[in-house]
Amino acid sequence: MIFLFSLWANIVTPLWADDYCRTIPVDLKNTFHIVYGNYFYWTGRYFTTLITFLVLEFHSYGSIFIFDVLNALVFCVLVHNVCMICRDTADPDRDMTAGFADIIFVFLAIWWIPRDISEVALWKTGAIGYLWPVTGELWILRQVLARRLPSGVLACGFSFFIATFLEPLSLLMSMVLIAFGISRYRDGRPVACPFIGFHLLGTLFLWLAPGNYVRARTMEHDTIVNRLDGVLGNVGSLFDLYWIPFVIILLLCHVAVVKDGGQWSRSWKKIGTFAALSLIYMMILLLFPRSSLAARVSFPASIYLVCILATLFINRPTPAGVRNWMLGAGIAGLAIWHMWVCVPDLLELAHVSAMWNRQTAAHSAGFEDVTLPRVTMGPRHKLLYVHKDILFVGISPDPHNMMNVCFARALGVKSVHSTPE
Repeated sequence: MIFLFSLWANIVTPLWADDYCRTIPVDLKNTFHIVYGNYFYWTGRYFTTLITFLVLEFHSYGSIFIFDVLNALVFCVLVHNVCMICRDTADPDRDMTAGFADIIFVFLAIWWIPRDISEVALWKTGAIGYLWPVTGELWILRQVLARRLPSGVLACGFSFFIATFLEPLSLLMSMVLIAFGISRYRDGRPVACPFIGFHLLGTLFLWLAPGNYVRARTMEHDTIVNRLDGVLGNVGSLFDLYWIPFVIILLLCHVAVVKDGGQWSRSWKKIGTFAALSLIYMMILLLFPRSSLAARVSFPASIYLVCILATLFINRPTPAGVRNWMLGAGIAGLAIWHMWVCVPDLLELAHVSAMWNRQTAAHSAGFEDVTLPRVTMGPRHKLLYVHKDILFVGISPDPHNMMNVCFARALGVKSVHSTPE
């Protein structure tokens, strides 16, 4: 069910912003040349950029639908990872499979707790750069907490590959792996040196890319105080009113319920681990200019916070009677509300994009200048609006705006701009 919803959401989500900049004519030699240049002059995310170009470059051959299926699967793997990493594996009486209510709770928390799920899970460029590495690195964290790192060739290759996607998350997980390796060595146990080493190499490949430093020189210089202010703002924005229904459900699970002391102690250890990871991740963001701290950058921290909620929910005492009925009703109501909000939002965005594409395509034969009706989103009528399940990048009134130029090139017209209707 989650896969089907995620697949539908991926399919109806149109291309936005940078997506259009990468829908270039198929030319693999040129693609590798661009990605190589980006590594040395813009960003160290070599494989992220390469995959994004390949997905969008081959859009005429069905690559976007293949991506939609794959991305929906990755999202389901993220839900599975959260369910499994939060489960109390030390309790012999507890079922090790994720229950239906557990899965739905985790899915809804992953969707609504982060600031901008659409930007990191549905937007083509954003999903590859954020959803994929968060899912992969969380799987590695699962292995660390279970104290069983793999050491095969494929596992080591995956470790290097996933470490090249997202700078702060890659650094954080390399730190975790090094600490885990030292702990194993001190205990006289085998250390998965190849796996840890390849992840560290991936982190170095990402962080030491010349393009990172070229790009940094183009950004406005800021002080540590300014950066701290930006990070604290990001930390504050991790918490909003969307937490309330999840907190209410957790209160139903735990208030006035007798708890097993050993299980509760293990749960608090995991909660402490996830809280520490979330805090350390946000502190790593101090290494980056404030201007680079987009909302999507906080996604990994949000997932660690989701893990805290999931730990409390999945390891809840078994409810009985009216409490059990109320819990089921709460989960069902939250799921219905989710569909009631998301379906109209995503369909509205798809309608706007289809309208722009249809009106622009009608002028492509003559390579004309195209004027489109201006559409804005949100209470402040913004051209760029990112919030929860909505990612909207409007057509600017300036035909020389980079997004306008990319959109015009992708649709085969001379230029586009917007005017009020």
